[in-house]
Amino acid sequence: MNSELRDFISQSGLCRASVERVAEMLPVDDAKLDSYLDEAVRESDPMAFMLIVYAAFVKGRPVNARHLIGGARITGGPAYLVAMMFQMQGNVPECLLEGMKNTAINNVTAATSLFAVTVWCDEHRNGVYPEGVLTEARTVARRNKMLPEADVFLNALAEKLDDSTLRGIMRQNYSIISDQQWKKLIEAPLTGAMDGIRAYRTPILQMLPVEPYFPIDPTQTVRRSVARIGRNDPCPCGSGKKYKNCHQDEDRNRLQQSSGVAGHTLQEVSVSAARHLTMERLSKYAPVELARMDPMEVPRYLITDYFLRLTLFNIDRAAEFLEKIVRKSGFADDLEDSWFFIMFHAARVWRKDIGDRMMRLRPEVKEEELRLSQRLLLAQDDPGKTLTLIEEASEKALKSEDPKDLLDIGYSVGFTKFGGLAVLLYRSILLLSDPKDIKQGYEQVTSIRERMKLPPDDPVHDLLEARRDKDREETEAALRKVQENFESKRREVRALKEALDQLQKDVARRERTAAAEAAASASVNGDSEERLREIRQKVRNLEASLKEKHEETNVLERQLEDAQAKVETLHERVQLAAVASAHDTESDIEDDLLLPQDAEGSHPVRLIEFPRAFHDRLSEFPHHVARGAMVMLGRLAGGDSAAFTGAKRLKSRPNVVRQRIGIDFRLLFRLLPDRIQVIDLIPRQDFERKIKTLT
Repeated sequence: MNSELRDFISQSGLCRASVERVAEMLPVDDAKLDSYLDEAVRESDPMAFMLIVYAAFVKGRPVNARHLIGGARITGGPAYLVAMMFQMQGNVPECLLEGMKNTAINNVTAATSLFAVTVWCDEHRNGVYPEGVLTEARTVARRNKMLPEADVFLNALAEKLDDSTLRGIMRQNYSIISDQQWKKLIEAPLTGAMDGIRAYRTPILQMLPVEPYFPIDPTQTVRRSVARIGRNDPCPCGSGKKYKNCHQDEDRNRLQQSSGVAGHTLQEVSVSAARHLTMERLSKYAPVELARMDPMEVPRYLITDYFLRLTLFNIDRAAEFLEKIVRKSGFADDLEDSWFFIMFHAARVWRKDIGDRMMRLRPEVKEEELRLSQRLLLAQDDPGKTLTLIEEASEKALKSEDPKDLLDIGYSVGFTKFGGLAVLLYRSILLLSDPKDIKQGYEQVTSIRERMKLPPDDPVHDLLEARRDKDREETEAALRKVQENFESKRREVRALKEALDQLQKDVARRERTAAAEAAASASVNGDSEERLREIRQKVRNLEASLKEKHEETNVLERQLEDAQAKVETLHERVQLAAVASAHDTESDIEDDLLLPQDAEGSHPVRLIEFPRAFHDRLSEFPHHVARGAMVMLGRLAGGDSAAFTGAKRLKSRPNVVRQRIGIDFRLLFRLLPDRIQVIDLIPRQDFERKIKTLT
């Protein structure tokens, strides 16, 4: 990429003007244009990749779909990726599916793109879809729980591909709602999904924002990039002039680009983002931003967390960066966890080349010291050695009888090409495993069966379900028994305590009359003392018995707490889901009336135009709701990008935007170029009725 184009992109935001300018700077040679895109993908530069691809489309230049293999993970949201794939040439479905493998792609983007693949195949291949679409859709559905923006496309895929397994997964995700609610939720999913794809297939320049979009600080915190200086104070530059007559205007522009790091603008932070990393900033940075940092500048106390996130997104980049650090400063102890995680992930994604590179970084590590999954990764090309390693691990597990050793064998073999053997191993292993380990193991069985193009449900599933039900019944029976024992002991303790109290009262009464009885005959006095000793002994015996009963009660109470904890663990998901079901169902119905989220972008400053008597309207709501609505309007008018998160246009009235005010209230407004036209503030339950009245 030539320096002129690189410098322009580094200072540009994503907008129409930037794309048009880049279009004029593209090389004439198509091969050179391809090399520019390869460079953007290799450097994990999303701005360069999207600007060059869109600029090529504007100029009618060909862009090969192979760039999606690395570009899909660095492209922005679903709108940008879908708009891109429909204008590329070549094997778009296969390249997109390859680009989605073994990386962290947002669930909404993944679901939208998979449905877009089927639409592309309808138009170019007469409805013949690649096999990977269904497998990937099931995978996304399993990790996606009640996310309407993604579920509309997943339900549409289930209908379009007529796949009962995908339908079952989606229904299970919404198991907390009734069948009637579910039927209403999935009415005409293809219509909603097709509307979403059509919205993303608008001409490129129309889809892009007018104002440039610059990345905001991930922490949403803004600290001054310029120190606070009085207008009439001497300018810090040393010119001798007043600040207002020297650098005030220049600093005002700089102040508008303030970042979360004091004294630095957004652009300055992005150039050397690694130097300014904190745990908070690291956790909020998009993975693609981590792939662009200089690993040598990452603070060493954050190095493990940095490589953990980077590896899940781009294992090649993680391996490259670790090699760079070791090459420059040697292998230190604080790199061991990062090295291990890259090896761990390489085994999961069958990347022997990555495993070999990691072993070359640490020649002192013997292969025998590695985990079984890593040893099998390195022996991937040697079937004989692979089977020998499995046999050795099996003998060790049989000798130890440790369920963890058994699970490790199934887990490790599951990531080799011996998928059938892994399933058979799991069938015996899971029946002997702890209940809390069964779910993860069975999920791997399902994944292996899908990879082998077998029905996802394994016959062992029914046995595992029967065992789970039996465990639940035994746990509940044990709880009832402990509760009965506990109540019985409590009754015994209460009876003993009452008897003890009565005896203590008797002793006290006899002691008070002891002086009066002193004049009585010796024999009578002796009888009284004997009787008193007997009572005192009986009190001591009762006190000892009561103490023993208390100890037994404490033991039973602890057993009861343990049993209750087990039962609560079994039911906690259902209980939590039941609490959220009403709100989630209403939200899903509401989302059916809305278009997908607009592409992120920069927003101008706008004036607020209120309807007549809006102040009186606000007085009808609680103070905190009215205050929240006014604060939200102020942020929207000020162009705060974060305030537009969740703002969606109505399907029936695309010029009207809805934004949430808390959980139970909705703000409706029109977003005009120079102003925000407020329509109304309403309770959530009035939303559907209100939009029918809009003109």
